[in-house]
Amino acid sequence: MNKLTEFLKGFKRKVSQYGSKKIIEKAVIIAIVGVICLIAGSVIFEDSFKQNENTPAAGTTGENKSDTSSGLAAAEAGMQTKGEGKSEMEEKLRDILAQIKGAGKVDVMITFVSGKESIPATDVNSSDSSTQEKDKEGGSRDIKENSRENSIVYEESQGVKRPFVVKEILPEVKGVVIVADGGGDPEVKSNLTKAAQALLEVAAHRIQVFQRSNK
Repeated sequence: MNKLTEFLKGFKRKVSQYGSKKIIEKAVIIAIVGVICLIAGSVIFEDSFKQNENTPAAGTTGENKSDTSSGLAAAEAGMQTKGEGKSEMEEKLRDILAQIKGAGKVDVMITFVSGKESIPATDVNSSDSSTQEKDKEGGSRDIKENSRENSIVYEESQGVKRPFVVKEILPEVKGVVIVADGGGDPEVKSNLTKAAQALLEVAAHRIQVFQRSNK
């Protein structure tokens, strides 16, 4: 209580010494400083809130990684399909050539001009519209518009989306190399060449037959 009384007495003395005008000026300055502090604090708080809001949560990061993994899995699946097509052709050719008399053990390598072409199913959306325009002279003209939109049809297997393939075009064979135990025999070599030529529909000059090394 004594401290409050002393404070009030001191305040009255200051008012009497400096006058009410100076007190008001000081009060205005203090108020302006307070407003500036409040504005600065609100700006800092707002920036901090925006940074926290833009920071991705742990669940969101996981979803992005999952999408990326799905895309990689689809790409890897496509590469495996191409590899399996080439290996399958080589395996079938090797099995047939190995049955030729005198051929013995056979190894085959096939090269292609390009990869296998897959034709996906498409969903076609088309629309036709007709409008009639009239000019100031009383004439008219018909305006017809046709729009056509194709979209690829996808199928999903084990969480991976792939185009639904309706047709596959086998790749064009560039060359064939055949290594056989009996490749040194002219008759066996000729028979191996003819068989590969008939099965792959490739010219004879693109087929090379060699005898296997004894090492």
